[in-house]
Amino acid sequence: MKKVVLSCAFSIMTVWILVACNNEEIMQSTSEKPTASEVLSEDSKADIFQFNDTIYKSDVAWAEKTEVTQNKKVGKIKRRSSDRDDFDNGTATKLSKGTALFSTKERNDILLVSFNGKLKKYVALGEG
Repeated sequence: MKKVVLSCAFSIMTVWILVACNNEEIMQSTSEKPTASEVLSEDSKADIFQFNDTIYKSDVAWAEKTEVTQNKKVGKIKRRSSDRDDFDNGTATKLSKGTALFSTKERNDILLVSFNGKLKKYVALGEG
């Protein structure tokens, strides 16, 4: 009888300890697309623009090595601003007002612009 009581007590104590040790709060992280403010805080000279609530950045190494073909015109730059807190759709840091934005046939995350006579690639900065 004594062994049964001790065995039950030990089992209850073990379960209690396991539950107590596993009582961690479940953390759920969410990620969001970076804002112009965040990008320009890291690199104040970044060549970026905002289109459809997404920041696009030039001079991304992997994109420069990627072959893409110009597709349809999808928009244009509405204004230029270097103020990281005054950025919305159509705003660019380096591109001039009226610069046309083109999609590519191969990738949805790259847009092209004609800049100084050359096609320049801009990559959508995703959630991170």
